[in-house]
Amino acid sequence: MIRSVFAGVCRTPFVAASRATTYKAPALVHRFYSDQATPETESAQPASSANSAEAKQEAEAAPAISAQDVEKLKQTITEKDAKLRELKDAYLRSLADAENIRTRAKTEVDNTKTFAIQKFAKDLLDTVDILELAIKHVPQEHLADKVANKSLADLYEGVDMTKSNLLRTLERHGVESFDPMDQPYDPNTSHALYQAPIPGKTPGHVFAVEKRGYSIKGRTLRPAQVGVVLDPSGN
Repeated sequence: MIRSVFAGVCRTPFVAASRATTYKAPALVHRFYSDQATPETESAQPASSANSAEAKQEAEAAPAISAQDVEKLKQTITEKDAKLRELKDAYLRSLADAENIRTRAKTEVDNTKTFAIQKFAKDLLDTVDILELAIKHVPQEHLADKVANKSLADLYEGVDMTKSNLLRTLERHGVESFDPMDQPYDPNTSHALYQAPIPGKTPGHVFAVEKRGYSIKGRTLRPAQVGVVLDPSGN
């Protein structure tokens, strides 16, 4: 009795250790495939056969389309295509018209901004003409002696500076002066006050400028007032 218990006690650790180090492989799962039809597939086959049979019966039962119906369909398609082309053309025309309106409106706005001072600038040109007339009628021999005619020389210089400053102000706003002297007469930029035969001058050319011309952004603001050489032959 004592020997058996002692033997059991002595064997127990070794058994536990052996059990702790034992490796258990996972169980293998085996699948088996069969080529025999299952009840589900057997029930699906008659259903698909029935559907195909019904579709075939419906196709056979559908009425046949005659040649007249085909011609009507073709005519309808042709009419629809023509209507579609007409609508597309109208749409493109409306887009072009809208773009033209936008361009015209933008041009008008730009012109309004550019020529907003046109009337005001044209009114100032009379002042420039008066200043130029005053400078033109001062005898140059009186300006030669600045000691004896100091007051006149100072007045002349002041008037000339005022005119120059006014012209620079107009130029900053797009107003420029032009002098058509000795150039062919252009009725778009000049106004002929008189004509006279001038020996040595080319007929049809400007030989005198009474008032300078002015333009704003390339547009004639005031035409120059000029005298034109007359052709003696009358041509």
